[in-house]
Amino acid sequence: MKPPTETTQTELVPFLAPDLAAELPAFEAFFKAFGFKQIHGRIWGLLVLAGKPMSSKEIAAELAISSGATSTTLKELIDWGAVHSTFDPPRRCNLHAAVENTLSIVATVLRRREQVAFQNFREGANRALDVIRKRHGNKDPRVLTLRSVLSTCDIADAVMQLVFSSVHGALGDPQSLLSKAIGTALKVGGVALPGARKQRAFEDFSGEDLANEEFLEGAILKPKGTEPEQAGGDNRND
Repeated sequence: MKPPTETTQTELVPFLAPDLAAELPAFEAFFKAFGFKQIHGRIWGLLVLAGKPMSSKEIAAELAISSGATSTTLKELIDWGAVHSTFDPPRRCNLHAAVENTLSIVATVLRRREQVAFQNFREGANRALDVIRKRHGNKDPRVLTLRSVLSTCDIADAVMQLVFSSVHGALGDPQSLLSKAIGTALKVGGVALPGARKQRAFEDFSGEDLANEEFLEGAILKPKGTEPEQAGGDNRND
């Protein structure tokens, strides 16, 4: 029997230690709460805990799932914005990594659910409107009511799309006020952000940005209606 090659030996080494692998159910439960399957959370959790991009083959081997299920799930996670993939020329395959911003993932999920909900409601309301028109004519008061419902539905849909798009864009921009507010809240709450994320969130503030962070921190720490303490204890009003 030939000794195992370096590649074979590497493939036999688990990406996750047993104590980390034991935490994968928490990721499964998180994704399931937003309408995903457990396998979505399991693969995303693996990519988070592995700490480095993985190929589809490595993911399938680590989780003992079929290559087909792995490929399908990865495509869905990429479509939902939870995973991003890059082609690795030396290995001649795509490597997959987890998107760290869970708020962005949730915003994407909610936006698409909202789109489906509005679409289904519009179709049902339009069908009801057609039935009433055919049976009772346009003068039936329900026609006016349904038209009003559909109009406000369109307005609400447009507003929701604007809100979700704005939130999604702001969360992806570390310099946006929303990202800084979330970062400040985490900092005040004592949540540690590792490595590059901590640096992006808290250490790259210049003059105006630092003032914003101090304002946000003051707003979080102090009751509404109280003024943040100024430097040097000077509380004079401008």
